[in-house]
Amino acid sequence: MSSQNQGIPFYNASDSSGFRLIEIPPELETLLQGPNPPVLYLEPGPDDMATLRSPEHTYNLKQKNTSNSLFLVKPYTADAASPQQGVAAVATIKETVELERVKKMTDGEPAPPAKTVGKWHERFAHGR
Repeated sequence: MSSQNQGIPFYNASDSSGFRLIEIPPELETLLQGPNPPVLYLEPGPDDMATLRSPEHTYNLKQKNTSNSLFLVKPYTADAASPQQGVAAVATIKETVELERVKKMTDGEPAPPAKTVGKWHERFAHGR
């Protein structure tokens, strides 16, 4: 007689919906879990970058690749006759969105240097 556990059944139930996980900084998490959570706004930012604006801060949204895929799962039963419940992956997440707080400019403070963004030839051809 075997005492080995059969484990938890794992199914793939992808519905082709796109999901992104947003890594929220602690100060924003505190605001959202408070008694009066604020309204957040997604807006266009500089350099075609999306921004998230809260009452206190503005954040740049940056997509980051993860070294390991994450599965978004939900409880799942293969059929009504089966008493054993498993889990089903509804999405595989390979990228996350990171929020980077935008520093507020004060009067008299010099602007940060412009970042060179673009293709290789746009970045390096000027030195030829």
